[in-house]
Amino acid sequence: MNPFRSLLLAAGSVLLGHAVHAQGAAPQTADLRDFSQQRYNHTKTLGLSLGGYALANIAVSGIALGSATGETKYFHQMNVYWNLVNLGIAGVGLLGLRKQNPQTETLADAVRQHESIKRTLAFNAGLDVAYIVGGLYLNNYGNDHPDKSDKFRGYGKAVIAQGGFLLVFDAVNYLIFSKQGDTKQFKLIGQGPMGVGMQMTF
Repeated sequence: MNPFRSLLLAAGSVLLGHAVHAQGAAPQTADLRDFSQQRYNHTKTLGLSLGGYALANIAVSGIALGSATGETKYFHQMNVYWNLVNLGIAGVGLLGLRKQNPQTETLADAVRQHESIKRTLAFNAGLDVAYIVGGLYLNNYGNDHPDKSDKFRGYGKAVIAQGGFLLVFDAVNYLIFSKQGDTKQFKLIGQGPMGVGMQMTF
């Protein structure tokens, strides 16, 4: 999304929030229900996908740990640690969805939720890059310290692999959210209460 469009969406969200508070919650339209439900379904898919990925990694690396030695042992060990965290994050996200009801959201709530998910995915993508850099550092540290080589090289390679997966995961889902949701969101804002509207075609 270009910066001008981002600015318009942000401005529309702020104005719309004030309008909703001043006017009360407007009845949901079919377009709004579809927009909210699409976001809800995609967010649920994100949680289930991350949770499934984490469980698969824990199972595979947990079994491999029994016979692994040297660098490979530490690689699988880090995979288990990392994906226990991933599993926790996925679980918290899925539990949080239980508090949402896409069929009763106001337009302002739907816009805030959509933009919040995009910000979270973009922020996570930045963290993923940091994870990869950290993994490279651990790997190089192992190269420079032969007495700790297996541990740090194994950990480093696991962090690089996990960070790389998450970077693709977050980036792809950010693009999907943007492509599928932004056009609908912009249209809905243009139909907002109290004349809050910015009908533009991009």
